[in-house]
Amino acid sequence: MSTDAAPQAPAAGRAAATGRIAVAAAVLALLLAAMDATVMGTVLPSVLADVGGGSGGGYAWLVSGFMLAQVAGTPLAGWVSDRLDDRVLAIGATVVFLAASVVAGLADSFGVLVAARVLHGLTAGAIVVSSYVIVGRVFGPERRAKAQSMLSMVWGVAAVLGPVVGASLTEAWGWRWVFLVNVPLCVLVVVAIAVALPRRAGHEDGAAARKGFPVGEYALVTGGSALFLCGLQGSSLGIGTAGGAAAVVVGLLALALVRRCGGSLVPRQMFARTPSAGAALATVGACVVMYATVTVLPVRLAERGMSTAGVAVVVGLSALGWVAGSAVTGGLIAKRGYRPSMVAGALALLASAALSATGELPWLAGLLAGVGTGAVTAATLALIQDQSPPAQLGVATSAATMLRNIGSAAGVNGIAALSAAVATSSSHDGDRAFWVLAAVAAVTVLLPALSAPKRRATVA
Repeated sequence: MSTDAAPQAPAAGRAAATGRIAVAAAVLALLLAAMDATVMGTVLPSVLADVGGGSGGGYAWLVSGFMLAQVAGTPLAGWVSDRLDDRVLAIGATVVFLAASVVAGLADSFGVLVAARVLHGLTAGAIVVSSYVIVGRVFGPERRAKAQSMLSMVWGVAAVLGPVVGASLTEAWGWRWVFLVNVPLCVLVVVAIAVALPRRAGHEDGAAARKGFPVGEYALVTGGSALFLCGLQGSSLGIGTAGGAAAVVVGLLALALVRRCGGSLVPRQMFARTPSAGAALATVGACVVMYATVTVLPVRLAERGMSTAGVAVVVGLSALGWVAGSAVTGGLIAKRGYRPSMVAGALALLASAALSATGELPWLAGLLAGVGTGAVTAATLALIQDQSPPAQLGVATSAATMLRNIGSAAGVNGIAALSAAVATSSSHDGDRAFWVLAAVAAVTVLLPALSAPKRRATVA
């Protein structure tokens, strides 16, 4: 007994050390992808002055192209992750992300830069999925919730660092270095994952692995999501209000048809009356409230005369709140289950929307929006992953990620249009749109939270 135990202790120690290195690499990769999604707003004026694209609203594709490509890459990454070794997806996505960064940094025309941003979005979706999957597999079900909350914190950190780093690099060396700085960091990620991440034992290589890619389901998922997002951005993309509304309707119909197809890209339990379905709805609702708040509230505050620094504080507090909400949730789920975190997060989102509607304590409204979103998204991701079989961990994670993207886009574009529609001669009438956000938080977040399981349970 003792002779066998002696070699096992060092082996376990080495496995734990390499696991920590792999997780650190996954966190760094996720941070790069998340910051790449937030940096464009800061550097956009410098980019347009250098490579053009400012006329006719074409610059919108630098943001929309990234977003739509990320939606397309996310379910594909989940499918690949469940069938290949984790390192294949992580290293492949990071290498292509590195190449896209080089192309963006050296772009000599607007068209080339848009193409690079589309490739960035495609691989960013894959990096997000691979990061969550790596952490989920390394830590296992018993420690997954706490570990995943760490990754959720990355989004809040990226929301703060992205604009700051982008502005600093642009001021010091020019906007191109915002992308070129990714190169050495991506190399570090690739080396760390190749060396430290162990091969997945017994990954699927049977009949399911040999099954062909679900082209029809993928077309419905990505096409429906893309039409929905394009419809919400109808004005900026030049398709008009009527065209945007039609795109939203067709997109939602396509997504509704996914329920009847396979389940290879989106787990079936997310469409049935299950805890996973409630978690999916709460994920969308939380992101709607969060991104609507941090997009429209600063505009309203500026109209009332708040300084740029004051507005920045409100937005920064929302990002820090997301970090805090995610951090607290990880430990709470392990001890108390999903429901307390989801209910607390829903109540924070309700309070945030109410404060935004009344115009009171805007700094607290921003903070509560972040805290609520961090708590809800960390809890719902843990629930969705826990309720999914190990063989579907990748597609479950990708589905949760895609729901966040859809909710974010719906929040940003939907509340902006609603705020403009209800605004009249009074500068405060536009705040009535935030009462709609309160209703969204109550129906899509609080109700699913109240019906969430009391105790944590995983599917082995």
